[in-house]
Amino acid sequence: MDASSHRKLDRDHSDIRIREAGLRATRPRMLIYELLQELRGHHPAETFIAKLRERGIHLSRASVYNVLADFTRAGLICLTDIGPGRAIYEVQEEKHHHFVCRMCGHVEDVPNTDGMIPCLEPELPCEGYEVEMAQVVFRGLCPECNHKQNCQNSVNF
Repeated sequence: MDASSHRKLDRDHSDIRIREAGLRATRPRMLIYELLQELRGHHPAETFIAKLRERGIHLSRASVYNVLADFTRAGLICLTDIGPGRAIYEVQEEKHHHFVCRMCGHVEDVPNTDGMIPCLEPELPCEGYEVEMAQVVFRGLCPECNHKQNCQNSVNF
């Protein structure tokens, strides 16, 4: 199968996923969903804007944010707040949590041990609340930053 056939399959898959989520498969939505699939992992909205511009595609900043908001509401992608002013997006596949390194900002997926979302049951003040999702963000040091910090601490003694 050649590269153009792969791109057509990707476009067909994106079109189907977007329509199954109850959205129209507009050009901006198709472009951004294909980019989400291609990049994988966790990315801020600015990454999508920059990657599209690198390819000569100029969508307004508002259009990109609107598409990401539509995808989040439709359950196609997950938005995670990983700290002050930092939001990342990723394709919604398996339910999971995140670990964020407080030094370098590295983000790692953490499996959800019981497979349920939410995996925690909050004690809410009264009846009538319906929790749809809970995000757990673990914070600490990744192995590399932990090693650097331990090395610096041992030198300081």
